[in-house]
Amino acid sequence: MEAELLNLSDEEYVVQRAKRALKIDPVAAKAWMITAKTLYPNNFAVQFEAYKIEKEAGHLKEAAKYFSDLLGKFQREPEFWQEIENVTAALRYEHDASDTDKHFLCEMFKHISFDVQHQLLLFTAEHCEDTMEHCKLLLLLLQRFPNAISTHGPRLVDTLLSAEKHSHASNQPVNPYRKLLVCDVLPLLSNENMKIEFSSKLLFKLLHKSTEFYLCSLEMSKSSVQDPNISVDDPWKKLFAVIELTGRHLGWESYLITFSPNWSKESYWQKILTFCQTHKTSTPEDQMNTKQLIYCLTIFFLNCLYDYNLSLSPEAPPGQVQTSFFLVEAFTDPNLPTPVTEPKSKRRKGENDSTPLLTVDKSENRGIIGNFLMAVNCWDLFHSSDNLQREFSKLNTHIKLDAWLFNFLIDYSIYKGLYDDALIRLQQINDSHLSVAKNIRHSSILYLRKSYTSSFEPLLLAIQAMPLANRGTLSTQLNTGGTNRHLHFLPLTQMAVLQYCVKLLCRCIKDNLMKQSNSYNELAIGNILVLLQFDWPQEEDLLPLIIEQIRQRGSFSYLLFQAYIINVDILEELTYLWTEQGGQISLDILPHLGQRRIGTRGADKGVKEEIKYAIKRQIARSNEPLDLLIMKFISQERGHILQSLM
Repeated sequence: MEAELLNLSDEEYVVQRAKRALKIDPVAAKAWMITAKTLYPNNFAVQFEAYKIEKEAGHLKEAAKYFSDLLGKFQREPEFWQEIENVTAALRYEHDASDTDKHFLCEMFKHISFDVQHQLLLFTAEHCEDTMEHCKLLLLLLQRFPNAISTHGPRLVDTLLSAEKHSHASNQPVNPYRKLLVCDVLPLLSNENMKIEFSSKLLFKLLHKSTEFYLCSLEMSKSSVQDPNISVDDPWKKLFAVIELTGRHLGWESYLITFSPNWSKESYWQKILTFCQTHKTSTPEDQMNTKQLIYCLTIFFLNCLYDYNLSLSPEAPPGQVQTSFFLVEAFTDPNLPTPVTEPKSKRRKGENDSTPLLTVDKSENRGIIGNFLMAVNCWDLFHSSDNLQREFSKLNTHIKLDAWLFNFLIDYSIYKGLYDDALIRLQQINDSHLSVAKNIRHSSILYLRKSYTSSFEPLLLAIQAMPLANRGTLSTQLNTGGTNRHLHFLPLTQMAVLQYCVKLLCRCIKDNLMKQSNSYNELAIGNILVLLQFDWPQEEDLLPLIIEQIRQRGSFSYLLFQAYIINVDILEELTYLWTEQGGQISLDILPHLGQRRIGTRGADKGVKEEIKYAIKRQIARSNEPLDLLIMKFISQERGHILQSLM
C-alpha cells in the first residue's frame, strides 16, 4: 500500500493520506487537507477533495466555505460544474426533505454569503444552454433576491415569451413556458414596491396570456386525470392579481382592480355601475375608460360564468349521484296564486315586471339563479353600446372565449326569448351527454311556436335518453301562477325530465285541441287523461273541463283506456258519467266490444257488468309505477299521440 503512495505526485500523495485518515481519524484527515490546501491553493483536485471531505463529514460551514472558494477559482471545471448543478437542483426542490443529499446542499447554501449566492445563481443561469433551465434558475434568483427583480425580471419575461413563441407548444395556452411566466414570474412582479416599467402593449399581452392560461387550467381541472403541469392553486386569486398589476401600471381606478379576500359579486357589480355612471365609455375617444371597463368586466363576467356553470353541476353528498341542472321554459297558470317576488327596491337594474320568473326546486340551489342573473347583467352591459361590443369582440379574439360562452348563450337566448338564436346553437350540439337537455329545449321552443307535431319527436328522443341511474323526485315548481314568463332550472333526473316532458306534451295536445273549430277530439282527450296521471294532482284543475266536454258531447270513446288509465280520481269521474246521476253518458272503453257503445239506456246488463269489472280492474292497478306506464305510453303509442297533435 505504501508502495502505491510512492508513485503519486506530491498533491496526490497528500490527498490520499487525507482520504485514508478520514476513515479512522477525522482530525488527522482534516490536518492533512489543511496542509494540502495551503501548499497547493491553485490545484483543483486538492481544493475539490477538501470540499468533498467536509461535505461527507456533514460540516455545513466548512463545506460552504470551501464551495465558495471553488466558485471563485474553478467554476469552469466540469466536475465542479456538476456540483453547482446539484446545488441549484436541490434549491428548486428545497421542500423535499426525503433526499438527505439535497437537504444538505440546501442547508449548505444558507451558509454561503449573499453575494456568492447571487453570483452562483446568476452565473449558472447565464451559462445554462437549456432555455427552460435558464428561466428556472433566473426565477430562483429572483425568488431569493427580490432586489434583483427590477434588473432581471423584465428580461425573464421576454425570454419566456420568446421561448413560448418558438416552441412546438406555442398554440397551446397551457404549456411549461406559459405556466412559469403566469404562475411564478408575474406574482413576483406584482410587488408594489418594485419599480419596473412595462409598456402598455406588454401589459395587455401578459393579461391576455394569463387569462387564457387560467381559463384553460380551470376547464382541464375538471378532468378525472390531473396533469401536474396545469394544476394551479386558487387560479381566480392569481388572475385577479394580474388585473391589479395591469391596472396599477396603467393608472386604472383602484376600486375597480381590487378584489379583496371577502369581495362579493353584488358589491363588485355596484362598482361597475358606479364606474359607468362616472366615466364615459360610449365613444371610441374614451379609450382608457373603455379599456379598463372591458377588461375588469370581462374577468368579473368569467368568474360569474364559472360559478354559474359550477352551480349547474354541484358536487353530490357522499353516497349520492351527482345531479346537473339546465334552464327550460316552464309553465304558468293564471288560476294559481302569483308567486311572491323581490320588491322593486331590491331588483337589479334593468329588471321590470315583465322579467321572467326564475325558479329552482331546492333552496340550497338558489345560487344558480344569482350567478346566472349576474352573468346576464354583464352580457347586457357588453352589448349596451357599439363601442363596448366592439372592444369585447377584440378581446375575445385574444383570449378565445367561445367555448366558455356556448352553453351560457343558449340559456341567455332562452331567457331573453331569442328562440331563433337558441335553436341555431342547440343544433350545433353533438355531445351525447347533452342530448336530453338539447331535445327538451328544442321541443319546448317548437311548442311555443305552436309547431305541436314537430315538437313531439325531440321530446320522444329526450325520454329515450333519460338518465335512468339518477331517479330523482318530481318538481313542485314547474307550474306557477301569474302571467309572466316562467323559466325553471330542471334537474337532469329521470322523474324531473319525464315530468317536464309529460307537462309539455299535455299542453301541446290541449292547445292543439283548442285551436280546432271542433274542439272535441276523443283521442286527444283520452291522451290528456293518461298524461294527467303522472304528477297528479298538480294538473287536477284540467280534469273538470275535460269531464264537462264529455258530458256535453254525450259520449266518450278511448280504446287505450284499459292499457293506460289507472288513476282512481279519474276513474271515479268517468264512472260517474255513465250513471243516471252523471248523465248516462255512453262510454266506449273496451276494445273487444267493437262498435257497441256502452251506456245505461237499454244497455245489455252483461255488458254493463263487464264495464264495472273493467273499471275495478283498473282501480286495482292504481299502485303500478306511473313512470313506467307513461314512458310506455309515449314510446309505444307514438301514432295515436301524433294523431292528436295534427
